Amino acid sequence: MEDLEVDWNDRDSEFDDDDSEESSLDLRLNEQQFSDLLVAPADWTIETLYSQIGKQIDLNPEFQRRNVWSARAKSSFIESLMLGIPIPQILLSTKPQSKSTFIVLDGKQRLLALKEFLDGSLPNGRKFRLKNLRVLKQFENKSWDEIKQDADSRAKLLNETQRTTVLRGWSDEAVLYEIFFRLNSGSVKLSPMELRMSLYPGDFLKFIMRWTEKIGPIHKVLRKTSPDPRMNDVELAIRFLAFSDHDIPYRGDLKDFLDTACQKYNLAFSDERFYFEVENHLQAMNRGINSGLIIFNDRNFCRKYSRTRNGEAKYESRFNRAIFDIMSYTLSDNSFREWSDLHPDAVRSIFERLCLEDTDFSRSIETTTKSESATFCRFSTWITACNQISGSNIEIPKIGG
Repeated sequence: MEDLEVDWNDRDSEFDDDDSEESSLDLRLNEQQFSDLLVAPADWTIETLYSQIGKQIDLNPEFQRRNVWSARAKSSFIESLMLGIPIPQILLSTKPQSKSTFIVLDGKQRLLALKEFLDGSLPNGRKFRLKNLRVLKQFENKSWDEIKQDADSRAKLLNETQRTTVLRGWSDEAVLYEIFFRLNSGSVKLSPMELRMSLYPGDFLKFIMRWTEKIGPIHKVLRKTSPDPRMNDVELAIRFLAFSDHDIPYRGDLKDFLDTACQKYNLAFSDERFYFEVENHLQAMNRGINSGLIIFNDRNFCRKYSRTRNGEAKYESRFNRAIFDIMSYTLSDNSFREWSDLHPDAVRSIFERLCLEDTDFSRSIETTTKSESATFCRFSTWITACNQISGSNIEIPKIGG
């Protein structure tokens, strides 16, 4: 994949964060599923927590580069620990088929900051020095190697206690997803991809994380200059692969759809032929995205075309996952992409007409877009139109059944 020159700013405000993504509404839970859940609170020292990271507490080292906190926020957290300020609890859960290893439901960023500080380095390889401290000015620009030389300072941090709660006894992973969604229902939502990677670790997910760490077309369409800490780049790549896989039917449950794809690909990834097949699909997706960015330009690609209140027709500013699904799917087809590159005006025209004149299609790319019927509508309508204007023979993904 070619390196791209990027000069745009990260714009989370333009990313479509509606319920076209995963939510707890997909889970269909009942009270009985929570009946065996055991909640065990405890006070662990900072030294104990640190000693268990990578042993009992699984932070998935391959994925640590997707941390969200800035270096300044990490320094502030360490200062809070040193001051003995109460901080929110760490919430762990036993792993599937393992009673002695835990995944982190809440508090991963705190644990990462703690590990990085005590290890002495930030993810970029720079030495972790405390910066912009508000109270403990004597530790400004100091590393842990320097601070721990003072026995009192060392003991004060390592002997601080941290409320840590462990969930045990759950029998359905949907319970963990529900807890995860509730914990992350505040102002900044985190992607459930992080939980999925803990529940379904494997070679495919390691590969897709590495693949999305190299800046490419999928980041340009998201207007990102670096791998997305919320893993939207990972989610979009997996969505593309799943819809392109006619052995995985979409039945209106996005969580189950992506879980199934991850499990299948993890199992098959040891086969070198499958590895290259996945890589070829992703390269086709990249070529399709690059074409789309030229056909629609980078401001309009994967955005809905609609009328404003004054009747003017224009592209919306927010990225739309539903449109990404249908565009990446069709433009990854060699025949249609080659035709589209020669007839960009025709492609734009048919998309704009469908958005303005086909009520069912327009609704299928709006907010509540995860249903089986809406998904089939947008794929079938767009693919039929693409085949008619280009003479291509693109198949509709397997939806329902």
